[in-house]
Amino acid sequence: MSSIPSNVSRAPTLLVNQIQLANLQRTSLGLFETQSQLATGRSVLRPSDDTVATAAIAQLDDSIQRSSQRLRNIDQADANPSLIESSLAETSDLLLSAKQIASTQVNVGTTQIERENQAQVVNSLIDGLLTQMNRKSVDNYLFGGSRTSSPPFETFGSGFIYKGEFDKLTTDINLGKSVPVTLVGIESISNELSKVQGDVDLAPSLTPDTLLSDLRGPVGLGVSKGTIQMQFDNGPVIQIDLTSADRMEDVTTRLEAAIREYETTNGVTILDTGGVSLSGESIAIDIVSGAPGTDPQLTFTEVGVGTTARDLGLTTTGGYAFEATQIAGQGLDPKLTMRSPITSLTGLTGALDEIVINNGGRRAQIDLSGTQTIEDLANAIQGANIGARLVLNAQGTGIDIVNLVSAAPDQSMTIEEAAGGNRTAEMLGIRTLKSSTRSDTLNDGRGVSVKSGGTDPVSGLADPTLDVDFAVVLGDGSTFTVNLRPEDTVTIGDVISRINDEANTQGIPATSFQAALGDSSNGIVFTQDASFTGTLSLERRNNSSAMFDLGLGDATFDPSSATLAGTDPAPVVSDTVFTRLIELRQALTAGDTAGITFAGTNLEEVVDSVAQTRGLVGSYSKRLESARVREEDVSIMEQSFRSELRDLDFAEASTKLTLLQTQLQAGLQSMSIANQLNLLDFLG
Repeated sequence: MSSIPSNVSRAPTLLVNQIQLANLQRTSLGLFETQSQLATGRSVLRPSDDTVATAAIAQLDDSIQRSSQRLRNIDQADANPSLIESSLAETSDLLLSAKQIASTQVNVGTTQIERENQAQVVNSLIDGLLTQMNRKSVDNYLFGGSRTSSPPFETFGSGFIYKGEFDKLTTDINLGKSVPVTLVGIESISNELSKVQGDVDLAPSLTPDTLLSDLRGPVGLGVSKGTIQMQFDNGPVIQIDLTSADRMEDVTTRLEAAIREYETTNGVTILDTGGVSLSGESIAIDIVSGAPGTDPQLTFTEVGVGTTARDLGLTTTGGYAFEATQIAGQGLDPKLTMRSPITSLTGLTGALDEIVINNGGRRAQIDLSGTQTIEDLANAIQGANIGARLVLNAQGTGIDIVNLVSAAPDQSMTIEEAAGGNRTAEMLGIRTLKSSTRSDTLNDGRGVSVKSGGTDPVSGLADPTLDVDFAVVLGDGSTFTVNLRPEDTVTIGDVISRINDEANTQGIPATSFQAALGDSSNGIVFTQDASFTGTLSLERRNNSSAMFDLGLGDATFDPSSATLAGTDPAPVVSDTVFTRLIELRQALTAGDTAGITFAGTNLEEVVDSVAQTRGLVGSYSKRLESARVREEDVSIMEQSFRSELRDLDFAEASTKLTLLQTQLQAGLQSMSIANQLNLLDFLG
């Protein structure tokens, strides 16, 4: 019988079983995980499997999801530029047809019946244009800017009004870029927006709510927010942090708090009763008075290379001190904004009341007396539904009024004073006809045609009588003629002065006749002596069109006021395709060959504008296509990276599965044999 060597120690059966069981469990778990990997196709099933890979996969999943959304956006948006381009192509064809009509209807031999028939053709072209401008993509209108739920163009009086917005609907194409998928309709079919350009600097003063971002600053470079230094006389220097200040109230509050703390700490008195406040365009600091000739001084300086103190008007490059005799800082030149209170507008010369806007054959008298801010003004004008919209001018000094109505020139927008009003339109700088209005801008840019340089056909010498444009016949039978020389007709004011000078030169006293700009309704007004019993009238001379160009051709005499009032010759004409087609239709109907020619010339300009818009839309399509290719490439790359991190190597996993199965089988067999052994097996 063999014996067990004494140097061999045997593990207890229980321990052996536990070790074998643990091995079997690990093998079974590995087998389960491998089977799960094969079933799902993923190598990472839980975050605990690989924390680094899991985090990377999560980031890639998020990026791939966003990229997929952008691709869907691009696919959805890509149809819009194609539809827009198609509409603009149709519009171009309509305009070419109209140009052809304009060019043929001025030919010798063309009858009025033919022109009237062609006017009906132009009318159908206008209907076709309206259809194109109100085209939709699925449920969204293409030419309404960000307003896509309703037609952007509607009939309005004798023309068409734009009801859309001036910001475009865009789609995200990544990298902080976007591409418009709608257009601003009135911009798409015009050379530029037509508007009354306000000529009054409304000069807003500072208010506690004025934003620092709305300040030009003393040197016109805006305001940089930072930390400044303050010193009183020769006392200690302290710093004041203005980095988080947004409004002027933030600045004045922090300045006064710092000064008050300085007073307490150093046992001095700096501020008088006025404290730190706003005065006009400046920060004002009320400094106490000292002994005669020894007023204490409060100074501010920069910290490092900062410019905050200078930008806030608290110092200058040459140094600046606040003292009892000098309490105001440098002017900060605040911009006009929609938030600007009416009470802050120092450029106004009185209280606002009413203005009158005529547009598209309609008239609206708008009460502005209750407005509190520029935004209120804008809402009041837009709310009148007269096709006018208030915008701030590019300089941030005043307001402009945009004409949204495309109508015939003689039905286009004018802004005038309300009868008996406070000259509100003039105060705001938005009256369409004023003394400064240039004559060459009248009548949609046709200006005023005057007779000049007339010569006697026999002698060839200059004949002044041939340069007379019209005659004025007064109610007492007296008459004087008007020769409007080009050098004297630069502005409406020049024209009025010339007419009065002609009357005076020809012996008509100012008490008998006076020409002036109308007080309420726009136009030149002739006033005669109220004692004259006859009618004041005008007579055209030398076939001149001057009196018609000045709005005096259809003027009627009012015996009650002894005045003859002209109409406004300076309407703001919306230079759109609609306007030019309406203009052509009107000229054809009237048989006005000069008007037909002028309309044809204007059509050429808007055709070019539409062509430019088509080119712009083409660039949008190209950008969308480039964005799609880029997103697809990025998405493929990210999916590849994610696959490397997440997806299973099936060949490796299959080999591992076979190995684990073999290992499990061997382990089971080993454990089975081990459990059958007893003491006799070891002794045998």
